[in-house]
Amino acid sequence: MTTYIFPASTAIESFRDAGYRDTSMALAELVDNSIQAEADNVRILAIEENVSVQRTVANVGSLAVYDDGHGMSPDVLEICLAFAQGTRLNTRSGIGRFGVGLPLASISQCKRVTVYSWQEGDCFTTYLDIDEVKKSKQQTTNEVEKCEIPGEILRHLDVPVKDHGSLIVWEDCDRLDLKRTQTLVRRMETSFCRIYRHFLDDDDTYGRQRDIRILIVKPDADVVESIKLLPNDPLYLMTPNNLPGFEDEATNEAYGEIQRIPVRFGNSGKKSMVEVRFSAIRQDIARWTRNADTASVVDHYKANTGISFVRAGREIDFGSFGYFNPQELKERYWGCEVRFGPELDELFGVTNNKQAVRDVDFIEREEVEQLHDGLSEDDIDFDHKIALRAELSKRFKIAHKAIRARIDSLAPETGRSVSGRKTDPAAQSAELAGQNFKNDPAKTKTKIEKDAVTPEEQDTKLKDMLIQEHGNDIPDNELDRMVEEIKATGVTITEKSWPGNQFYTIERPGEIMTIALNARHPFQVELYDKICKGPDTQEALAMNLFLLAAARAEDELWDDRSQETLEEFREKWGGWIKKLLTQLNNS
Repeated sequence: MTTYIFPASTAIESFRDAGYRDTSMALAELVDNSIQAEADNVRILAIEENVSVQRTVANVGSLAVYDDGHGMSPDVLEICLAFAQGTRLNTRSGIGRFGVGLPLASISQCKRVTVYSWQEGDCFTTYLDIDEVKKSKQQTTNEVEKCEIPGEILRHLDVPVKDHGSLIVWEDCDRLDLKRTQTLVRRMETSFCRIYRHFLDDDDTYGRQRDIRILIVKPDADVVESIKLLPNDPLYLMTPNNLPGFEDEATNEAYGEIQRIPVRFGNSGKKSMVEVRFSAIRQDIARWTRNADTASVVDHYKANTGISFVRAGREIDFGSFGYFNPQELKERYWGCEVRFGPELDELFGVTNNKQAVRDVDFIEREEVEQLHDGLSEDDIDFDHKIALRAELSKRFKIAHKAIRARIDSLAPETGRSVSGRKTDPAAQSAELAGQNFKNDPAKTKTKIEKDAVTPEEQDTKLKDMLIQEHGNDIPDNELDRMVEEIKATGVTITEKSWPGNQFYTIERPGEIMTIALNARHPFQVELYDKICKGPDTQEALAMNLFLLAAARAEDELWDDRSQETLEEFREKWGGWIKKLLTQLNNS
């Protein structure tokens, strides 16, 4: 009896849960293939479906990716939809390699994927249909057949079709994270402009420029909307770029020399070079308050607060990784990019869907010295990944301190300090509300329960809360200062994560009334983060005061029966907000 390690008819449904963050990241796998195929032009087609006349918005019916790369021969086409059968599994060059991108990304979003590819005008096609695989218990790929170049879809292109290229079509798209065309396209544009920035700018040194566009194909019409992707560079050194009002100039300046770190990999003792680049904002560009005139720049920089890890010209991951507190205003006005080659995939923990690096978080030198006590690079127990993290952490810490000092020098003399927590709207609103609450004699649950926690326990709870929210790299003196500031106001807003419908809850570490916002709830992402995670604005202050007022009202209804009712109310309210926001995104 033949036993398959992966019985396709049952395993393929499990493979659909591949872990792609969203439709954009799944499509990125196809764009990677186009770049690897040396395409000059890449087009992502969002083909709208017919909708009833009553609807005021259009939905995506199918998606396609076209490129004019070198195309695939029939023997390559035969394995392109088989899992782990890629032609570059053992190759350490370019942005491809893993051999799972095309099939895995496709079935994570749709039930049927069709691939067309042609060389010297000869076109061949194959497909993968999930329903067919499950129904017939299919174990092998479908045959490759010769066909005509698919003109029905390609007629929508804005460039001539060459005698070589490929077209991938996703049909029966049942797992798109967003169905509404404009919303999906907006997310795709946001993702691709940063991921592929080195292939979109006018400098071919690190990634040859390609023309990548999103085409929206209207139903029952020959109307096609074209969106050309411009680079979104978190270092703000590229031209052109998509920063509103500054599309043709760099708004940051390179800071310091490019730092090159030799890194050993594998068992052969070979070394590769990791490059770390920094930039800082120009003084004439920095915006210290958000208003109608500055909002576009402030919001753009805010969305690019982080460290970018770039593999072979393509961004893999972006975030703070415990290196800094992204909530501070000054942190958005510098950039850091870490470049590495595919040969270092294991050291950087690159996932096979190229969505993340793993275990590259900030690490203190003391911890490294303990792990490597008495070991040299040649010892078998020497951890080269830890050594890489240590070197990145050391170099970042030095450069970060100097850049922050420079940004401080750019800030205006008047107004609040850009380095203090007072730039956080949550802290500003807490200061305003806290004084009013303290002067109000009303009996509250916080006042009733405050003596159950000693001052020492309260400080410990507050420090734990701050570390959980901002990371464990906060210096002790800064942590003490933040605790004292919270104690001075008596209220604070923090962020946690828990399952369920409640988007906020109230905690009472001693005499501090604390609103904890649920990071898993769509309220956090769709409303609170967009409004409040930025500089001092009236909208952010109003949102936080709204939450603080609700918490204070609950605090004054201190008896057990009222508290139980309020708990149930928050559960139902949060459930409705979750349902309605989800429906809004998918409508």
